[in-house]
Amino acid sequence: MFNYPIRFKNSSFLIKLIASLIISLGMSFTVLAQDTIDQVKLSPQEQTKLNQGQVVLKGSKGKYVGEVIATGNVNTAWQVLTDYNNFRNFLPNVSASRIVKSNGDRKIFEQVNKVDLFFYTQEYTVQIESSEVKPQKITFKLYKGDLKHLSGSWQIKKIDANRIMVIHTADVVPKTTTEKAFFYGIYENSIEKTLAAISLEITKRSKN
Repeated sequence: MFNYPIRFKNSSFLIKLIASLIISLGMSFTVLAQDTIDQVKLSPQEQTKLNQGQVVLKGSKGKYVGEVIATGNVNTAWQVLTDYNNFRNFLPNVSASRIVKSNGDRKIFEQVNKVDLFFYTQEYTVQIESSEVKPQKITFKLYKGDLKHLSGSWQIKKIDANRIMVIHTADVVPKTTTEKAFFYGIYENSIEKTLAAISLEITKRSKN
C-alpha cells in the first residue's frame, strides 16, 4: 500500500465523497416504481450491448439507470444482492461489510470502502438502509455518510429459464457543488463496475 503525502484541493472531502458513492449498490431518470422502470427505452445498439452481457448505463448528473443481464435465476440473483455480510468478497472497493441492524425486511448494513487516488489509499465507513420486497426488489437510502442525498433501488427481472436482468437506479447529490463534475464521473464508473461484478457473481453461483 502506498501512502505518499500527496496534497490536492479539498483532498479529504473528495475522498470521503468518493468512498460514500462507491456503496451505492453500494447502482437519466429518477426511477423507483415498477411501471416507470418498464418505460426506460434502449437504442438498438444499447440492446445489443445488453444482450452480450455488458452493462448499459443511462443518465447523468446524479440520476442513473443501469442494467445488466446475467446467467442464473431470480433466487440466485436475490441471494447475491442481499449477501450484505459478504459484499467484500465480490464488490469492487469494498474491504469489509456487515449487517448492523435487522428488522424483518428492513436492514442497515455497514461497509468499509477503500479509495485509491494516485498513490494515496484510504478507507471510510458508511451505512446504508435497505428495504426488501423478496425476491424482486430492494430500495435503499443513505443512513450515514458524506452525501447530501442518496437513494435508489435494485430490481431483478426474469428473462427466460437461464437468464435474469438486474436493474439499478440511483439518485445522488453531493454535499458540495464545487467538485460535481469530478464526483459524477467517479460515480458513473463505480456503478458500471458494481453491476459487472454482481453479474459475474450471479453467473458464478449459478454454476455451483
